[in-house]
Amino acid sequence: MKSAKNLLIPLIVMILLAIGVVAYFVVDRISKNHTVETTYNTVDLLYVSPVEISSVSVLHRDSKAEIRVDMTRSADGTYVYKYLGSDKGSDVYSQSEMSEFLSTMASFVTCSLISENANLSEYGLDAPAFTVTVTKTDGTAKVILIGNVSPDGNKCYICASGSNSVYMANIEKYKVASKIGNDFIDDRLFEAEMKDLESVSFYRKKDSVELSGTCVYDEENDDFTFKFNKPFSIESSSFFDRLINNICRMSVAGYEDPTTENLSKFGLGVPQFRVTLNLKGGKVYTVEFSSVMGGYYYGRVNGTGKIFKADASRIELIESPVLSLISEYVFHDTCDNVDSVECTGTTGKFVLKLDVKKEMAISDSDSVVSLDGRNAKVSNEAGRSYAAMLYETIFGINIGGIDESAVISENAYPDTTIKVYDHNHSVVVYDFYRRSDETFYVSKNGEYTGFYVFKRELYNDGGQDTYNYGVWPAYDILTKAISNGINGVYEIPEQK
Repeated sequence: MKSAKNLLIPLIVMILLAIGVVAYFVVDRISKNHTVETTYNTVDLLYVSPVEISSVSVLHRDSKAEIRVDMTRSADGTYVYKYLGSDKGSDVYSQSEMSEFLSTMASFVTCSLISENANLSEYGLDAPAFTVTVTKTDGTAKVILIGNVSPDGNKCYICASGSNSVYMANIEKYKVASKIGNDFIDDRLFEAEMKDLESVSFYRKKDSVELSGTCVYDEENDDFTFKFNKPFSIESSSFFDRLINNICRMSVAGYEDPTTENLSKFGLGVPQFRVTLNLKGGKVYTVEFSSVMGGYYYGRVNGTGKIFKADASRIELIESPVLSLISEYVFHDTCDNVDSVECTGTTGKFVLKLDVKKEMAISDSDSVVSLDGRNAKVSNEAGRSYAAMLYETIFGINIGGIDESAVISENAYPDTTIKVYDHNHSVVVYDFYRRSDETFYVSKNGEYTGFYVFKRELYNDGGQDTYNYGVWPAYDILTKAISNGINGVYEIPEQK
């Protein structure tokens, strides 16, 4: 019996040990599969009503910079913000950016309590990264210290000045507190409406392009274009119009300090582009740009202030060829503004006379059109007007290229002369002088325009394609249509 009892005791001990081991692993597995959550008490550490705020300043530990925004209330009840930081420049600071800064820094609510009696050095609060001072209209001030960022990067540690109670706030507080003067600069480069623009000049260094012109604003349709007077007398293209409009309304993507090093680094030691905007009130903005760098153009306004950077997509048209910046046509007008067109060439002469009401077309029933005194209201079965075709070839002569240095001989005789009369009987004369077998120089009122056109603009036979004719073949087709049309309809014979 004694030996049996002696064996029973070790057996019981082994069973208890086995149960303990099983229990340990079960508990261990449960603890690994269930994260223990720490719950913090939340408090409203600071809240100052907007009507009570006089100013907010943030002292930066590392840079020693003091960022400060003051707020006042105007007579109409709106809030006005003024940037008075130690890094203040001559720039325009954004009212909305400053408003957001004040509201963020004057409100530390639902903060999580970490410790009521903490060692401040453990949280970076013995020498805080930022010291936030909110001054109220009654002269009293509240001070909040912002220390380290939490290990997960989502929070930051804060405390009230003079207290050892440490809290956690959203990382947004840290980010806003870290802002400097450049972050408050208005992202609009300047405010310039197209209706207030009087003239503009454009210069590009790499190909010595220089264009100057006046702004022609249509108040009724809220539309605009430019009339160049240097080096060409011609209208601008839609590409140029869009470029200038984008510059007038441009928002910048950021700023850099205008140090000598930065001016060189960002290509502004020798700017590649210059755009000057002259406003009707006498104000002038001269904007200089670098070449594109890393998806941005860098620039300055009037040679002063911060270096701004602008998204390349906003002003990429600044790189466009000259022919893309000016009108594609030697001259152009709508048919309701034209009284008649007289064309003289080496093989003939014709007069196209128009009586077209405002905003109407040549093909409209009320329009009256004649060629050399004969009714020119003839079209094909599809309704394509041959008089409109001739008109389009005349007023759609494309510029082929630029040859500014060319000189037209005084003894040269024009191949074709086109005289355009308006309803006031004023006339503009365009002469086309042979430049080569395939090109012609163009002069306007006896002065060389600097342009040449290709021969096809005057002499191309488009066959069945009524949108691919030159002036003289279009005249021949209209003449045949008038003579051979039946009930105002004529079909161009297919070429064999």
